[in-house]
Amino acid sequence: MIKEIPEEELIFLLKKISIDLEVRLEKELRKRDMSGTQVYFLVYILRHHPKGTYITELCREIGISKATLSALVKKLREKGYLCFRENPEDIRKKKVVPTKKLTAEGSELLRQAEQMESGICGMLNGKEKQRLCELEHKILKGLSKIEDRQEVTV
Repeated sequence: MIKEIPEEELIFLLKKISIDLEVRLEKELRKRDMSGTQVYFLVYILRHHPKGTYITELCREIGISKATLSALVKKLREKGYLCFRENPEDIRKKKVVPTKKLTAEGSELLRQAEQMESGICGMLNGKEKQRLCELEHKILKGLSKIEDRQEVTV
């Protein structure tokens, strides 16, 4: 028999995991002039877009709003880690590109991120990781549907 778990408990568990992850990012990845979240975003860029990409593409991949992502990119540009490169075919399109500063610090950032990820995810076996990923995608898809319905009614 499957024990019924109150939905409130599930929501609090998700929130606790989110807060704990944020604390871990701050503790293990924070640099003097950047938050752990900013550093982890740079790690994402280094892993998935070392030659650069567009904000629109990043929004789709990461699942955050263009305004939030633009503010993050702006802060990292000001710190010298990212820059914009204009598209010669369409000057309205600007590619977000890692700078030499980021490239120089990249291997250390990647090492720190891998160490942190192993510590967090190392307690799960492959099957558990796969199932967790499936459940996370299901929840995100459901949240997206709820958000879409709310936008339609507004």
